[in-house]
Parts: sequence; structure tokens; C-alpha cells
Amino acid sequence: METQLLHLFITGLITFILYPFWIWFVYKYHMGEEIREDGPTTHMKKKGTPTMGGLIFILAVTLVTLILNRSRTQTLFPVFIASLAGLFGIIEDFSKVYKTSGLPGFFKYHLRFLFPQLGNNAKKRKSLPKLLNLINPWFYFTEFWRIVGSRTDHGLQTYQKFLIQSLIGGFVAYWSYVKLGWDYIWFPLIGDVHVGILYPIIIFFLFIAVLNFVAFTDGVDGLAGGLSAIAFCAIWAVAAALNYNSLAGFCASFVGALVPFLYFNVYPARIFMGNVGSHVLGASLAVLGVVLHREVALLIIIAVFLLDGLSSPLQQMSVKLTGKRLFRMAPIHHHFEVLGWPEAKVTMRFWLFGVFFAFLGIFIALL
Repeated sequence: METQLLHLFITGLITFILYPFWIWFVYKYHMGEEIREDGPTTHMKKKGTPTMGGLIFILAVTLVTLILNRSRTQTLFPVFIASLAGLFGIIEDFSKVYKTSGLPGFFKYHLRFLFPQLGNNAKKRKSLPKLLNLINPWFYFTEFWRIVGSRTDHGLQTYQKFLIQSLIGGFVAYWSYVKLGWDYIWFPLIGDVHVGILYPIIIFFLFIAVLNFVAFTDGVDGLAGGLSAIAFCAIWAVAAALNYNSLAGFCASFVGALVPFLYFNVYPARIFMGNVGSHVLGASLAVLGVVLHREVALLIIIAVFLLDGLSSPLQQMSVKLTGKRLFRMAPIHHHFEVLGWPEAKVTMRFWLFGVFFAFLGIFIALL
């Protein structure tokens, strides 16, 4: 326990020192967050608030883990997956900040000085005639994600995000099933239940769901960061009880890194975590549940993330397919803001529910 607390203090000190410099840097270079125009009117004053604050806590956690808590069987895999998710988040953040159109636009913008031919004079590929779209599988794929997802004029489109997430999630499922030989899901009071080839499919969808739902919840100052700190504390307790000491130290490092972030992120936020932060948190929580073999308990611990995140695609599908809304605004934390709740009140009450489900998840994990 002393070692785990030491990891917490070290990452906390590193991030607390680095954040003022990073906030100054992102302010200077105008790396600000765009605010959705259809969101709560009280959020418009946040326009231009710097983003990508999550880059600092993933760097601190990775540094401390690789130097002080490197374990081939426990921590290297979560760190690697968190880094992949963070890289994906950086691409998404930059594509938003510099208003590039999708993944091709991101590379076009950032490589335009090295390859001028990528500029406006480049030949544009003609779209397929509408008739050919009827037999084009790619058309149905992109159209499905256009309906169930969100689309913006800049940044990665929903189908592009899903493809990248699928590569990372597919690797997690492949590594767990093929390389590690796991094919069972743990259930409370029952134990390990072998599910065979269904295991990688379950892990794939679990990873995609957690990754996205944490990102959806990141819409109110301090909300996603606070819920994540609570979740990591709960998983820390479970890992320590199950004698996964290196994983417990990994969770402690995340808690230590998130505390200074929350100092600058609580209302009114001086910096947002961005997609680099939300994707790192989502990927780390998902992988920890897999490595600990407590997938069911993980779903309880992060229940607030799941309920809040699930409200967004449900709202999208309802509006685009039926024209009717399920909530006044989605994700559901915005619904309460529209009802008149102050932003800080929404955050604190969601935190309280997060604490309750964290204790419930710990209880279930130890049955």
C-alpha cells in the first residue's frame, strides 16, 4: 500500500507542476475547444477554453509506470492500450482545433508544407453515382453511422472514429483471447464461465462502449474527471484485494494524476481534458476490467458513465428515425442543465451516484 500511495504522490506532483505550463502553452497557441451551438446557452462563455489537458496526465502515468511500476503481466498492456487511445484522441483533438475535415483533412493540413501537392490543386475523387450506391457496401456503412452518430463540418466523422476504435478494440480482444488464452467471463457468486469464441466479441464491444461513453460524459466541468477518479479508486481497491499489486499501483497513479487536473478542470474550467483525455480514461478503465477478470463489476463501477453515455446514441437514433426526442438534450447531464440545474449541481450529484456505484461495484467484485 505504501508503494501505491508513493505512485499517487509522484504522479500528482508531476502533473501539478506541468499543468500551469501546459495551460499557458495552449492558451498562447489558441488551442481552444469549440462549443456546440445547440448546447446549453450557459456553455457559450466556455468557447475558446483550451483543450487536450488529458495529454499531461497520460504522460505522467506512463512515465511513472514505466520507471517505477513496470510489470510484463499486469501494467505494460494497459499502458500500451492507453497510449494508443491517447494517440487517437490527439488526432481527433487536432482535427477539431484546426477545423480539418475528417482524417484525410487532418493529414492534409499538417503535411501541406512537406507535400504541396496535397493542397487545393490536388485532384478530387468523384463520388459514385447515386445508382451505384445501392450496391456499394461502403455507402451503407457510412450512412448507418451518419444516422446513429453525430456529424460535424470538421473533425473526424463518426464512421472514421468507429474504424479507429475498432482497430484498438480488436487488438485488445485478439491479445486477450489468442495471446493470453482467456475465454471466460467472471460472474459474481458463480465464478468464471467459459464462453469460448464469444469472449473476444464481448471484449470488443465492451471496449468500444466504455471508450465512447466516457467521451460522451465529458461535457460538464469536472464531470468525467471526477467520475474517473472515483472509478479508479474503486478498481484500485479491487486490485489490491485480489493481489494485483502492480495494477493497484497503476490505478493509484491515475488517481494522483487526476487530482491536479480536477483542480484546473472544476467549474469554471481553465482547461478541458479533450478527446486525448477521455479516450485514455475510457480505454484504461475497460482494459483494467479485462485484466482483472471483473468485467461485470466494471460495468457497475462505471454505471454513471454507461447511463449518461447511452443517452446520447439513443437520442440521436430517436430524433433521426422518429423525429422525437427522448430527453430535452443529450447526453442526459445536459438534460438536467436545460431543466435549470446549475452546472456544479449536476456535477456533484453525478459524483454522488458515482461513489454509490463504486462501492456497489467493489462489493460485487469481491463476492
